[in-house]
Amino acid sequence: MQGHGFYNRQVCGLSEGWILIWVRRYVCRDCGHTMSRLPDWLHPWRWYAAAVIIEALCRDLILGETARAIGVRFGRSSDEGEWRSLRRWRTQLLVSPSLWGWLGVRLGVRAAASSREQGRSHLMRFLGEMNMNPGLAVKVLAELRAAVRATLSGLVHNRRQAWLLGRFRPGTARAADSGSTPMALPTEKDSGPGPPG
Repeated sequence: MQGHGFYNRQVCGLSEGWILIWVRRYVCRDCGHTMSRLPDWLHPWRWYAAAVIIEALCRDLILGETARAIGVRFGRSSDEGEWRSLRRWRTQLLVSPSLWGWLGVRLGVRAAASSREQGRSHLMRFLGEMNMNPGLAVKVLAELRAAVRATLSGLVHNRRQAWLLGRFRPGTARAADSGSTPMALPTEKDSGPGPPG
């Protein structure tokens, strides 16, 4: 692997609101595929930080707050209607690779939640995996950021799977995996203003 520059993306964090982050890119010198190293608090292909997603689900499924109130809390206009992302997260939690799908099988979740009650059940299993008592909702929300971040630490994702960084991608032979000894060599001589060096 070789450094291949940076790109920026907009993300909604917990306390920061909407922020612009720089994401490091790498290219495989053998096959030419690129990959990015996201911060451990962000899922791929998501606009919202992982802790925002779980807090929103806790507020929806445990505290019973309205989707509109939850949306306003995370920067949406109070004039906007239904927050489709919230419903999608509720459905995809522990099933989608980009919403802790790798934990679903171990926690006994084999299908997407088709109702609010199933979504609540999936969320309770997820919180239990983090050793959090969902009955103490306010305390859960206070501890949420660190616990959610710990679930993503050291993981590499693609659209179908997630695996620990430093281990080989599922289904690949050790000798054939070009990511077995990653090297980060920047390709830019002078990146100039913009992303960190």
